[in-house]
Amino acid sequence: MISTHPRIVRYVANLEKLGIPETTTWLTELELSELSFWKDATRRRQWLAGRWVAKRLVTRSSQIDMLREVEILSRGEDGLGKSPTVSIRGDTSSYRLSISHNNRSILVGITSCHAAIGVDVASGVPETPSFRTRWFSQQETKWIESDIASRLPLAWALKESIFKAFGNGSKWDPRSIELVKVNQNRVQSRIRGIEVEPLSMWIRTTKGGVATAVWNDTAIQEVSLCS
Repeated sequence: MISTHPRIVRYVANLEKLGIPETTTWLTELELSELSFWKDATRRRQWLAGRWVAKRLVTRSSQIDMLREVEILSRGEDGLGKSPTVSIRGDTSSYRLSISHNNRSILVGITSCHAAIGVDVASGVPETPSFRTRWFSQQETKWIESDIASRLPLAWALKESIFKAFGNGSKWDPRSIELVKVNQNRVQSRIRGIEVEPLSMWIRTTKGGVATAVWNDTAIQEVSLCS
C-alpha cells in the first residue's frame, strides 16, 4: 500500500553519516551487477548511498520490511544508463525515482502512480561566458547574469532535473531544456520548444552549489531533510 505522501525528496549532505552496512546482502543480484560497473571507490560509495536512501524511501512508503525485496535498476541491456525502475518482490511498481550525487551529497526523489520527478545536485558549474553561451538561451543568460553566483548553478540543476523527469531516455542535451520563468516554488519550461505544465520546485543551497527537485503538481508533497 502506498502512503498518503506519494512525493518524497530526501537530501543527505554527508553520505558518510548514513551508516550503510559493510555487507551488500541488501542488494539483489542484478543490483550487484550494476554496482560492478563502477570501479572507482568514490563512485561506488555514491552509488551505494543513492540505492540505500532510495530503498529505504520505498520501504517506508509501502508494506515492505526488507530492503532486498526492493530492486532498483538504472542500466539497460546495452550497458547504458537509464531512468531507474523500481520492482517490489519481483513485480514492477508504479514508483518513479530520480537519484543525484555530488561529492559526498546524495539527493533522491520518489513519486508514486507514474508521476514525473527529477532531481539534481550541481556544484562547480563553470562561470565562463563561453559556457553560458553554449548551453543557455539568450533569455536564460540574461536572467543568470543578474546574479551569476547563485543563478548559474540553479539554472543548470533545474535543466538536469527537468530532463530527468521528462527526458524519456533521450541523450542529455542542456539546450533542449529552456527555462521560461523561475518563481519561488515553481518553474515554467520548454522541452525541445514545447511548453510543459508548470512544475513544483524544491531548492536547497549546498556547499558550492545547489540541490533541486521538480515534480508534477498533482498530489501532496513531503520534503525530508537529513544533514
